[in-house]
Amino acid sequence: MMEHQGIRWGYVFLRAPNFINSDDRNHLMAAAVEMYLAGEDERSVAGAEYEGRLYTEQRFEMLGEFGGQRFDVDLETALGRDTATFLVNEQTGGYGGGLGFSRN
Repeated sequence: MMEHQGIRWGYVFLRAPNFINSDDRNHLMAAAVEMYLAGEDERSVAGAEYEGRLYTEQRFEMLGEFGGQRFDVDLETALGRDTATFLVNEQTGGYGGGLGFSRN
């Protein structure tokens, strides 16, 4: 279990199929953030409308002024194969050390 070292905050940007319901999208985003915090590279995911593989290649990408680690998911759904992409942006510098605002 991870030791709590203070407040950590940031943003998650998502590109996912519209037919995945909001609970399943939230589950996928939470899994990406958990992987980011734990330093994981891959995990299996499943929801009411999909199952798949969530993974990262430890790439840093930019979205406007925000940068963060990219996570991808390959999905198997009732409507066929699809993908989703997440950008996890942390503003606290990684360890909640009170580093202030970071433009990454």
